Amino acid sequence: MILVVGLSPAWQRTLTFEDFSLEKVNRAKNVSETASGKGVNVARVAGQLGAAVRLLTVAGGPRGHLFIQSLRDYGIDARIVRVEAETRICQTLLADGAVTELVEEAGAMSRDEVREIEARLASQIRQAKVLVLTGTVPRGCGDDFYARLISKARARRIPVLVDAQAKQLANAVRAKPLVVRINRDEFRAVPKLAREGVEWFVISNGARSVSVLHGPKTMRFTPPSVKVVNSIGSGDAMLAGIAYGIWRRQSMTEAIRLGIACGAANAMTPTPGFVRIADVKQLLKRV
Repeated sequence: MILVVGLSPAWQRTLTFEDFSLEKVNRAKNVSETASGKGVNVARVAGQLGAAVRLLTVAGGPRGHLFIQSLRDYGIDARIVRVEAETRICQTLLADGAVTELVEEAGAMSRDEVREIEARLASQIRQAKVLVLTGTVPRGCGDDFYARLISKARARRIPVLVDAQAKQLANAVRAKPLVVRINRDEFRAVPKLAREGVEWFVISNGARSVSVLHGPKTMRFTPPSVKVVNSIGSGDAMLAGIAYGIWRRQSMTEAIRLGIACGAANAMTPTPGFVRIADVKQLLKRV
């Protein structure tokens, strides 16, 4: 299976407007709600592709109950640690082609909660063929949280894919995961010496070409042009496609092409972390 660890889940509200203006009353013509966050998005898209996926995440408070029910409704196999901090809410405003996000930060975790997460991971990693670590890590876990998990996975020869930021990213890179998916600005923040331990850097740049670094080689992939409905979650969909390709033992080039197709397919839907398989198949031919 693909084991996805995402500890900053969200209750996602997406509001669609004809147009949107600051300092005015704006009435949404459509509102949808769903479980979301980077880990959820990766797990959902990988599952839509046909992978056996398990999500390790957290939930808290009344929104946590909604979040858990939504995971069940989507058929996402999840191992959930109940925490004190309430599941955050993220709101996406769609209006005339523009996307605006209003994002809460995840609450801190206690030592006992972190220990329970690590214990759950230790029991789940035995069954994993691929490990995906994605999203912001809440305060209380330590800046080396992902690095610690990478070391445990490498000891079992499990390939690890990472999508992280700041100190968490810097420490994860030093632990030498197989793949780091990152945007261009984040990549510039990674010291050149630290990059040498990562086999594959997949560097996205919005709708522009995707650069892939593999040792001394640099490859560039051109994403297909699509009519964008909501680009939020496209990086997560890309990561899911790459993880699926590795799980299916495709070549890295094939896995990356699939990931790019998934990212484009996600942008064609209003819900973050959601693809239509027919779209993916058509877009894959155009990568």
